[in-house]
Amino acid sequence: MKLNKTFNYICLASMLAGAVSACDKDGEMITTGGAPSTEIESSGSDIILSIEHLNDLALTLYWDENGQITLSDPRVEAPSDVVTNTVQFDTEETFATPYDFVVEQGKYYVQMTHQQLNTACSRLGLEPLVPAKVYVRLKSAVGVNIPAKYSNVMEYTITPYFIDWSVAKILDKDHNETGRILASPAENRIYSGFVGAAAWENWFLLESDYTEWGNLGQDGKSFFASSEADKWNFWYPAPAGCYYTTVNTIEGWWSAQWIEKLEITGDVTGEMTFNRAANQWSLAVNSPAARSVSITIAGTCQLYDSETTADGPAKAGTAGFAGTADALTFGSTASAVTIDLPAGDTNIVLDLSDPKAWTIGTGEAAEVPSVSPLLYFSGLVNWDGFDDTLTLTDADALTYGGAHYIDSEWGYRVYPEADWSAAYKAAEGATGLAGTLVKAEGDNDGNVPGPGEAGLFVMNFNMKDLSYTLTKVNSVSFTGANDDWSLMPLTQSAENPEIWTLEFAKTANTPWGTKLIINEDWNLFFGGGQQDGILYLRTDSGASGFEGDNAIEIGKTAVLTVDFGKQTYTFTSK
Repeated sequence: MKLNKTFNYICLASMLAGAVSACDKDGEMITTGGAPSTEIESSGSDIILSIEHLNDLALTLYWDENGQITLSDPRVEAPSDVVTNTVQFDTEETFATPYDFVVEQGKYYVQMTHQQLNTACSRLGLEPLVPAKVYVRLKSAVGVNIPAKYSNVMEYTITPYFIDWSVAKILDKDHNETGRILASPAENRIYSGFVGAAAWENWFLLESDYTEWGNLGQDGKSFFASSEADKWNFWYPAPAGCYYTTVNTIEGWWSAQWIEKLEITGDVTGEMTFNRAANQWSLAVNSPAARSVSITIAGTCQLYDSETTADGPAKAGTAGFAGTADALTFGSTASAVTIDLPAGDTNIVLDLSDPKAWTIGTGEAAEVPSVSPLLYFSGLVNWDGFDDTLTLTDADALTYGGAHYIDSEWGYRVYPEADWSAAYKAAEGATGLAGTLVKAEGDNDGNVPGPGEAGLFVMNFNMKDLSYTLTKVNSVSFTGANDDWSLMPLTQSAENPEIWTLEFAKTANTPWGTKLIINEDWNLFFGGGQQDGILYLRTDSGASGFEGDNAIEIGKTAVLTVDFGKQTYTFTSK
């Protein structure tokens, strides 16, 4: 039976997917030998790597094009991108345990920087600063069932630079350094330490070879780790506080153990208080005389790991410290530790800020940073006082958000406290919708420009980097009630443009909270925060909504009233 051209292509697709050698027992056989053997070339054989030249080229490999597959029927053309090329590195010519560097489809060369090649050497276990032979070859494969073919082997003498595998840096959601680290005392690429984290805080982890880790980019995999380009950021669960954090880059997982509370028992007793900014627990004590005391530090915890999600439920457990005052260890049980107490008032301080050395001693506890819960404005409509405010949305980032009606011909000013002398104005180049702030030097030193038209505007101010954005409110929608995530539009009051209302039937339970969506943009909404009844501006669709309408009896009509001027919401029954 003669095969037609269309049937040939169908056979080829099946063959490449599963290494099938014939389409039909009565038809002609179309076979492939896989990718042809390839010759790789490069220049130079001795390479000394330097941490001072991370992004400079260290090695270039190139080979002739091998993207075309040899088929038994010349009338059938193979796709040009079916060959997968992988550069393999090993310390043995047998390539028993190679480090694989996958090549982008359609490329017939590889250029590796000092950093990339040093990472390969590190994965091979090469000793830093010691020259060692490394063998390199190209592996070319077609499909999973067709044997791969290999190029000639190149031999190099490579001297790696030193990588400190004992620490990894915690980055923020924008990949900036935070000054915090996790430690790997065994230098085995399993990092751990205590982190004072905000609720839903986003972060990444950067190893010393510049490999960046985040969450596996798949739904439902909250505590799986990945260094691939499609990774997401890690994120802590909802309760802010002290988290014993572990990132296992070998097995690809991470965990966050929330320390719910810690108590001291023994010669001194009391419940400790956590200072998130300082990463310390402390207990104020008074001793009638200087003395040595034996104490035990233990408490309860909630573990989030690869068997849970960030939404829980977490695994309840116990936590405690052992060892000595200058070299504490952490685990599920505790044992007594001896410390010296001075006479009079002092604090017992458990310092967890250095993941390489947890300590407990006495002295002054770190001051808890004071952050104003409100940001004040004058001039949005008039200059009568500080009645217009925004609500603190993130104490660490110093962000404030809300919405106000603005009708400001001459602009307005911003105040971190209700004090006329604390005013901020707009920096040069700022507009009515975005810009940066600078300290105002006097009453006539300028303002923040108004948005150019009267109306209700969402206001998002960052007082750490002194930036702001405004968004005109065209619509406000409610979602999540009755576990229904369609958008229900609110109605703006004709008398007060900052008040919006909605009536809806209460037909079911609201298990996941509710949100107020602005301009039908799911990344611009008001959700939950520290206090019930208060609106908190959110700019990430993954952030939580506010407590919903479950106080309303099912079968009743619920009335939602939103007052943006006061940053509040209420549910009543009708």
